[in-house]
Amino acid sequence: MPKKILTILFAALIIFSMVLTACAPPPPVVEEPAEVEEPAVVEVAEEEEEAEVEEEPMLDLSGTAVQFWHVYGEGDPRNETITALVDEFNAGNEYGIVVEALDQGRYDDLEEKVNAGIQSGDIPQIPQAYTSALQNWVTVDLVVDLDQFIYDEDYGLTEEEIADIYPGVFNLSVSPDGARIGWGFSQSANLMVYNYTWARELGFDAAPTNTEEIKTQLCAAAEANATDDDPDNDGTGGLVWRSTTSDFLSFLYAFGGVELTADGTAYDFNTPEAKAVALFINDLRDSGCTYVTESYANPEQATRRALITLSSSAGLKYYTGAFADVENEDEWGFLPFLGPDGNQSSDAYTQTFGILKSTPEQELASWIFIKYLTSPENQARWVEASGYLPTHYSTEELLTDYVASVPQYKSSLELAALGHGEPETFPAWYSVRRAIGDSVATLYAATTPEEIDAILAELTITAAELVAELE
Repeated sequence: MPKKILTILFAALIIFSMVLTACAPPPPVVEEPAEVEEPAVVEVAEEEEEAEVEEEPMLDLSGTAVQFWHVYGEGDPRNETITALVDEFNAGNEYGIVVEALDQGRYDDLEEKVNAGIQSGDIPQIPQAYTSALQNWVTVDLVVDLDQFIYDEDYGLTEEEIADIYPGVFNLSVSPDGARIGWGFSQSANLMVYNYTWARELGFDAAPTNTEEIKTQLCAAAEANATDDDPDNDGTGGLVWRSTTSDFLSFLYAFGGVELTADGTAYDFNTPEAKAVALFINDLRDSGCTYVTESYANPEQATRRALITLSSSAGLKYYTGAFADVENEDEWGFLPFLGPDGNQSSDAYTQTFGILKSTPEQELASWIFIKYLTSPENQARWVEASGYLPTHYSTEELLTDYVASVPQYKSSLELAALGHGEPETFPAWYSVRRAIGDSVATLYAATTPEEIDAILAELTITAAELVAELE
């Protein structure tokens, strides 16, 4: 091929290549990420946010006055201790809070006064009350949820202090909607009081372990009194039955029963367990092995007119005094309530404080006082004065000398773990509890199983009606 033609073709190829290159799309441009000064931006944002949130000022509690209504009146040995604790708080608290402690009689009296004061406004900031009463006041929006104070960073409890409280007590006064409406001061358990010395003289080397053994020992004691040379003690010697709600419930728990239906939605007392309790007590009655007194039975226990009596563990001091009054050195102590199969239980209850709605200053001041009053150190003083059981593990460590000097207290402390709490936050419990007491007295007078069935059925209906009244 001529050289001139080759030159022309080569030139054409170069031109064509240049055209293709010019027409091709440009390669993608990969940009380097811009450097973002995030720390500086975040710091500015945080500073702006912090500037917008202002801390709430601490409440000035100086001179804040609160009323504390309790049930320990003059003549009650517990009154002296509760008064001393209040006086010491008033003299020494760093906030300048002033607590006025006022005795209101019995629990029923205090509740009625609060109910009357709801309309007039004459109510305390701190009432001592059953949890069931506090639950009733929740329905009229009167009770403060204590969790806001318990978990407060400045005035609340540490994790260690919360862990020091018995779990059962800590969770006892929580309402169905989760509000903590009460705070336990101390606790007690309903127990059987037993004379070990007299039982040994009657031929029994050990305390009873079931209801059959209870009956055997009670009837032996009743027979001993009926056949001795003292006609004044005839008809005594067995069990002193009190026909109270606490005594009936203690046996009910030991017999495996409860107050509610299986699904926990309603009261039900027309049960085999409740009937069995009534039949057991009435069998003791018909066998001449139980009788009723008009007052507390500690004198009967101390004078061997009862082998077994029923009492709150808080009755310890009264029993000790009764034995001392007649110079009786018999060995005695506490037993749990027993069921037919040997099941052990008792009716446990807590001395509880609540805080009623008032001013923010008074509500906080009330919590600070309750926290002081229920501290392990003060609770130990209260336990020694009252015979109640503690609510803190660490309180037990402060009671070593007391337990050594009062051996019966040790037995009650050991049995406290068997306690079965009442359904205090279930609707209308306080009213239902009163109805149970009325029915227990009627049950003791029943003469046939059919009568017992009818009484328990009527009690269940009454309980349902009391709940319906709240709806």
